[in-house]
Amino acid sequence: MTKDSRAVLDAIQALAARDLDEASDEKIRAEFIEDGRDPAHVARKVGESLDAVVAQFMRSHAAASKTRMATIQPRPAMKRPTFEKMRELIQGAFNREPQLAAAFRDGKKQSEKDIESFYEDLVAMGKIEFDDDDSR
Repeated sequence: MTKDSRAVLDAIQALAARDLDEASDEKIRAEFIEDGRDPAHVARKVGESLDAVVAQFMRSHAAASKTRMATIQPRPAMKRPTFEKMRELIQGAFNREPQLAAAFRDGKKQSEKDIESFYEDLVAMGKIEFDDDDSR
């Protein structure tokens, strides 16, 4: 397809979209009936077609994700400092970079698992330097 023919098709598509956008629902229904088509049947068929396209996309996406995940090596468990040292390092990151923010579940105190996960996230983001000497 040449650039010119692509431009013509794009212009036609834009005009058709504008025409459809400006048409009322009643006018569109009347045109379907005038052409001998049942609007409810057409709507059902369009819905079924969209469902099929979305389902196929989701299946393809899932298959591609499974393939990709099969090639990814799991990250080895990170050695972590003591719980108190993690809390200290997290607090230090927030003191150095006041723009950092965190949301806490229901305003409750965080569990040790939450702190460990938060620590790992900050290390991965480069906000905390991982020091093997601090690990347990």
